Amino acid sequence: MERYSSLFLVLLALAILYGSARLGLGTTGSPGPGFLSFWGGAVLFITSAIRFSSLLVSRRGHRGGLEKPPFAGPGWRKVVYVIAALLIYSAFFERVGYLLCTFFLIFFLLTVIEARRWHVLLVETFLVTLISYIIFEKALMIGFPRGLWGF
Repeated sequence: MERYSSLFLVLLALAILYGSARLGLGTTGSPGPGFLSFWGGAVLFITSAIRFSSLLVSRRGHRGGLEKPPFAGPGWRKVVYVIAALLIYSAFFERVGYLLCTFFLIFFLLTVIEARRWHVLLVETFLVTLISYIIFEKALMIGFPRGLWGF
């Protein structure tokens, strides 16, 4: 199963590289619209190709071993929860606003990842939301939606 996923990532990286090059890379002094995605795709390609090739080499001498089913074990439910949370986040982002929506997302993600004490969880969630707001809204001036309540 891991061979297929690493091969998929190699092919995805090639598509990203192609699309980024079509957008235009520009130069390091004046990057084009595809500059950042090109280098991200390059890193994805290199790491996925290394993983794929190492799996091919390690499987040559190993025959007959059973792989675990892809959704075996308790950890796969967390993946479903995270995907569902991100879909809900994107659905309510415009209406609810960045601060409140991000606070609830981070709170949920930290709860799903590992159970913690409530006061620690609330402080961590508040700090992550506040720091991300300062970085993106104030420093980078991205301009997130304010939501129903104006914050």
